[in-house]
Amino acid sequence: MITIQGFARLCGCNTQTLRYYDRIGLLAPARVDEWTGYRYYEEEQAMLFVRIKNLQQADFSIEEIKSLLGRNDDVLAAFDRKVEEQKQKLAKIRKIQKSYLEEIMEMRNTVSTIMDYVERKLDNPALWQEFGLDPQGDTQIIAEVHEVLTDWLAQCRAEGANVSLFADNREFSGLKNVAEQIESGALDNAEQLLLSRESREYEERIPDGAHRIFAQDGWEHVSDWLKNVPDLGGGKEHYFHFRVREGSPVTDGGFPTMLLAVMAARNHAMNGGGGITCQVGLSSDGINHVILMEK
Repeated sequence: MITIQGFARLCGCNTQTLRYYDRIGLLAPARVDEWTGYRYYEEEQAMLFVRIKNLQQADFSIEEIKSLLGRNDDVLAAFDRKVEEQKQKLAKIRKIQKSYLEEIMEMRNTVSTIMDYVERKLDNPALWQEFGLDPQGDTQIIAEVHEVLTDWLAQCRAEGANVSLFADNREFSGLKNVAEQIESGALDNAEQLLLSRESREYEERIPDGAHRIFAQDGWEHVSDWLKNVPDLGGGKEHYFHFRVREGSPVTDGGFPTMLLAVMAARNHAMNGGGGITCQVGLSSDGINHVILMEK
């Protein structure tokens, strides 16, 4: 018999490894002195150590190794089975890799389609003027608007959230579905558009429990009151309720998305996971009205 230090030198390992093998039931010392606690091994146990070490390096589990320790004839066959398993695993990983690359390209094209569509809807000089923005001069806020929209869609993609597009009270859910509707031209003539991060029914009224935090009547352009809107961060939901005279740029299909982007850029509306719903309708008195509710 030899001491644990001598056996460790024989096996080319350290004593911690031998103690670990003993603790998990793979390789126990041949004898432990009851008075000193010293561990002693038989030289022949080195062959068992070699088997354990190689099986472990070949990615066999502890339980698999235990089942093979007393079966010399089965070890080589077990290695053959492990090789076949690894071949199948590698083939599966390669298949997933190919699918991943294809899905990434498809998702990139889908997001690009939606972004191009949104930007086309926002490419309306009257809409920019409504917010007091000059597409040629206000490059910083315009860059922020586009950045917000890009980040917003990127988060939808990363988090697996659905993008829903409400067009004239019809809902199209899911990034791919929205992109397909855009490419088919089904939304070209939509007058009311709203992009949402979550699929939900289109709301025709302010929800119960919301309270008013801002209101303005008789304004000509959104820019007249835009700077008076309070900070919209904090993770709360906000609801803009517009009633405007016929012909107002607010009735443009791109207005709700433009409002979301400007509020996010200037008023931190998306900070903390909050959201914005925008409802637009014609007023009965020929005057422009806006109410902002929070919940």
